[in-house]
Amino acid sequence: MSSPLAKIRELMKTNGINLLLVSKLDPHQSEYASPYWNEAKFVSGFTGSNAAVVIMDESCLLLTDGRYYVQAAKELEGSGVSLWKALDVEEEFLRFAAFNVPAGGTVGFDGRAFSALFVSKLEKALKPRNAKVRADLDLVGEVWEDRVSDDKFPIVDHPVVFAGKSRVEKIAELRLKLSEIKADGCIISSLDDIAWLMNLRGGDLLETTMFNAYAYIGKDTATLFVDPSEVKGVLPALEKDGIEAKGYTEVALSLKALDPGITVAYCPRMTSALLSKALEGHAVVELENDLTEFMKAKKNSVELEGLDRVNIRDGVAMVRFSKWIKETAGTVRLTELDASAKVLELRQQGECYVCPSFESISAYMANAAMMHYSPVAGKDAEIEAKGFYLLDSGAHYWDGTTDITRTYVLGPVDADMKRDFTYVLKSHIALASAKFLSTATGSNLDTLARMPMWENGLDYKCGTGHGIGFCLNVHEGPQRISMKPNPYAIEPGNILTDEPGIYREGLYGIRTENTMVAVEDETNEFGKFYRFKIISWCPIDLDGVEADLLTPKEKAWLNDYHKTVYEKLSPLLDEGEREWLKNATRAI
Repeated sequence: MSSPLAKIRELMKTNGINLLLVSKLDPHQSEYASPYWNEAKFVSGFTGSNAAVVIMDESCLLLTDGRYYVQAAKELEGSGVSLWKALDVEEEFLRFAAFNVPAGGTVGFDGRAFSALFVSKLEKALKPRNAKVRADLDLVGEVWEDRVSDDKFPIVDHPVVFAGKSRVEKIAELRLKLSEIKADGCIISSLDDIAWLMNLRGGDLLETTMFNAYAYIGKDTATLFVDPSEVKGVLPALEKDGIEAKGYTEVALSLKALDPGITVAYCPRMTSALLSKALEGHAVVELENDLTEFMKAKKNSVELEGLDRVNIRDGVAMVRFSKWIKETAGTVRLTELDASAKVLELRQQGECYVCPSFESISAYMANAAMMHYSPVAGKDAEIEAKGFYLLDSGAHYWDGTTDITRTYVLGPVDADMKRDFTYVLKSHIALASAKFLSTATGSNLDTLARMPMWENGLDYKCGTGHGIGFCLNVHEGPQRISMKPNPYAIEPGNILTDEPGIYREGLYGIRTENTMVAVEDETNEFGKFYRFKIISWCPIDLDGVEADLLTPKEKAWLNDYHKTVYEKLSPLLDEGEREWLKNATRAI
């Protein structure tokens, strides 16, 4: 039996394709797309969340970012696929295609899985070589014999008591924004935007509460394109609120059938190349971001109250896990998957629990140097009573979503390890305690977190923080904290993580992460100033802290944080857990 690459290359020759682009994205550009769409993994074996593959006659390249260099190098061994260490996967993907397609050649891809914006950029980049594109091919799908179909799950209401606003209110606000940009309607492909707008939740995508759908909002119409079998339970409520449900596959024909005189807004970055073609012949307003993205990123008062509750509930689970891992490591055989299962068990005991918000990064020592490592049964490391263990985990609850990372000292660590642990903490504190002008973006603030690292010749090859959805996607924009340029100023109500780290290949990884909300601080003649309020509550392992490396201000921050952790969580713990927490949050 020939390899997938050999079969794909045969089909490329048959179809006149010189260079084939392969994605892991679905028609909605989802970060956590269902396995059905992960053609990049099928071709390469790489399991990371950011990947693109280029196939040519005699070579095949996987592009991924700095979070995955170590992991990708291991997973690609013997695959016939080479690693391209990209800083920006999409931009380098485009450049590589433009420079490597022969003059007059053809670049092929599945237009369902590539955005209209990407294809527009690609066509422009190919012009100097007079190369063409074919977006009607799924050559990987033709050779993927055991490809699993998408699962279907019932869609349910996300009650206003949690959401804070009804879908009728949200749609009315969206229509006002459409009138401001002189559009008669908009098509939305982004799944978390649709779930948020419609106050609905599902389970089609792994570790999310989203479902496959499109939404069209007009001046006096609202249509949800969704699998009929999934929407049965909420259909009466949707109809009552003036929302029509149509089949998921009817979206393109419905867009083509729109009155030719209307103007439609859409986001080319989130809309597939094939779906955008359905809008040809209509006047369009191209948006850099869906209008709903800004609406959902600014959490309302009910959502913020829910996040306060849910992070205390999640903190209780994390404290119980922290006590367990510190006391259990070395006493019984314990693997990374055992630890991951334990934190899941503890979270499931919490009120309003739905599901994990992502696959836990449960990583012992060298495995933690792979920033987005996830253990695999039979290959997961045994956790010993020495060194570092890192757990990055979270959950969706009906009243919010959590994401928190702690690195635990399980036994002897050397001076270099404690120094690294402490520099990660110093970076974390630098961002958490920042006060900033209202015009500041995450790109501006990223430098604050890196400064304690840079001053000591250290860095990390990933972003510092990301937005978090509300019982939705664990990664949410448009706000983020990263060296990568981001023009969107952080606003009160934006949720962001603070998660610097140090990753030493083959040795260990360290990350400390809390979730924060941006709040107003003061307004004076120089402008409006904001700050962050932490909402994650779990001790930072003092066994890893070299106190002499902390400034008095940093020590005060850590002591204040731990004092608050104890005050918020101790009433919800039993006597033994309270005693453990009291010691774990002792002043230094």
